[in-house]
Amino acid sequence: MTAFWSSWWAFAFMIAPFVIGLPGVFMILFMAYRNLDTILATFPSSEYVKRQKALWGGYDLSSRFILTSSLAAVALWPNRHIRRGELDETEVRNLPRSIKRRMIIAWLLCAVGMTWLLISIGLLKLTDG
Repeated sequence: MTAFWSSWWAFAFMIAPFVIGLPGVFMILFMAYRNLDTILATFPSSEYVKRQKALWGGYDLSSRFILTSSLAAVALWPNRHIRRGELDETEVRNLPRSIKRRMIIAWLLCAVGMTWLLISIGLLKLTDG
C-alpha cells in the first residue's frame, strides 16, 4: 500500500476531494451574492432564518457565505425545523426551485468532498504507520 501513496494515482485520489468540493463552495459564494436577498425574502416569518440573520447579520463575504450555507442545509432538511416550529412550511414551498436545487447540489458537493478528504487522510494515516 505504501507504493500506492508515491504514485500518480495517489495524487489524483488526494486532489479529487478538492475537485468535487470547491465547485460547491463557489456555488454557495455565487448564491451568497446573487440570491441571498431572494432567499431571505422568501422566509419573512421563519424564526430560524431570523436567528441566523441576526447571528451572521453582516454583509461581508464570510457572513453571507455562512448564512447562505446554513440556509442551504435547511433547504436540504426542512422537516426537522418545520416540526419544531422554526420554519413555515408554506415559505419553504415558496422557495424558487432553481435556487433550492442549486443549494442542495452545492451542499452535497461540499459534503461529498469533505467526506472524501477525511477518508483519504484517514487512509494515509493508517498506512503511514
